[in-house]
Amino acid sequence: MKYTIGDTVRFKVGPGEIQKGNIRFIDIDKNENIFYVNGFGGWAYKIPEKNVLSRLPKNTPSRNIGRIRSHR
Repeated sequence: MKYTIGDTVRFKVGPGEIQKGNIRFIDIDKNENIFYVNGFGGWAYKIPEKNVLSRLPKNTPSRNIGRIRSHR
């Protein structure tokens, strides 16, 4: 299996519509895997594995340190 719970993925919802979200649950079946994804737009989706386009890299705190500013 290429994907695990907690992965951030890009996936197709409809023709020409691509969303991003986090995998929350995986339903493993002998025919295909179904992912339950919380989209970043506030919606939850149930999508087959064939509609997942790619896994996005995880953000690590070391990559974001330079972007944090303190407000005084």
